[in-house]
This record gives sequence, structure tokens and C-alpha cells, in this order.
Amino acid sequence: MNIHLTINGKQASKVLLALPLALLVTAPHAQKAGAKVGFVNVQKVLEATPGGQTVAAVRKQADTELGAQAKKIQALQQKANTGPLSAADRQALDTYVKTYNATTQKYQKQIADKFAPVAKTVNNAVAVTARAQGYSMVFDYAIAQQSGLVIYADTKSTDLTQAVVNQVKKK
Repeated sequence: MNIHLTINGKQASKVLLALPLALLVTAPHAQKAGAKVGFVNVQKVLEATPGGQTVAAVRKQADTELGAQAKKIQALQQKANTGPLSAADRQALDTYVKTYNATTQKYQKQIADKFAPVAKTVNNAVAVTARAQGYSMVFDYAIAQQSGLVIYADTKSTDLTQAVVNQVKKK
């Protein structure tokens, strides 16, 4: 389900002013006694999941092919930065860009088709493991780290990765 929200400048400033207040109001409730938060290294779980290796192989193939195509585009763009392109170079650049876009779409579909059943398996394994161990919320470790929303986590007591890998292997 995709939700698109458009906010104008005045609305954005109101939202930004209200956000800290909302966090202050909700923060004490998010820290109820007994609420357990866990983390999972989803990449490691994906590697251990049947079909995960296939998804990784397609991603690697896409990266290789798209990388080679991107280099051709970049070379002509750099040439364009130094002066006008010849008609042949403009045509080549146009062809390279169209090929790159078509290849990107092809790989996005392949990856999505192969990833859907793997994601379902991983999500189910995370849910089963979290419920069994009394966790009320589980985050992807990499996303939590990149987002900056989690400042500190004792991974020794909150890391569910191996338990989720074991759950995936049961199936």
C-alpha cells in the first residue's frame, strides 16, 4: 500500500514544530515495562534463506551489467562537459541511456519476482521468533544503524539474527 502525502511550506513548518511535541507525548508510552525491542541482521538471514542466494546472484549480475553501461554513459557525459558532442556521440549517448533504463527495469522485475517469496519467508521467521521470545518490536539492524533513530542497543541481549536463521532453516 503506497500513501502519497503532499505538504506545502506552511503545513511543513507546522508539522516540524509539532513533531518534537508528539515525540515527548508518545515517548513515555513507548517505554512501558516489558516491551522488548530486538534487532535482526536481515542481510545475514537472507543469505541463509532458500532463494536468498538466487536473489543475491541476480543483484550481482545487475550491478555488473548496469555498472558497465553506466561507465559508457559517464564517459560520453564527461566528453559533453568539455565541448559539444558530435551527432554520432549524441546518438550513442541516447542509445546507452535507453539501454540502461530498459536493463534497470528488467532487473528490477526479476529481483522483485525472486525476492517476494524470500521476503515472505524471512518476515514470517522474524515474526515467529519475536513472538516466541517475547519481543514486541524488531528492527533491521542495518536500517536502524543507517537511520540514526537508534542511538544505543545492547546487541548481546537484543540480536535475534541467529534465532531467525535457525527458524528459516527449520522450514
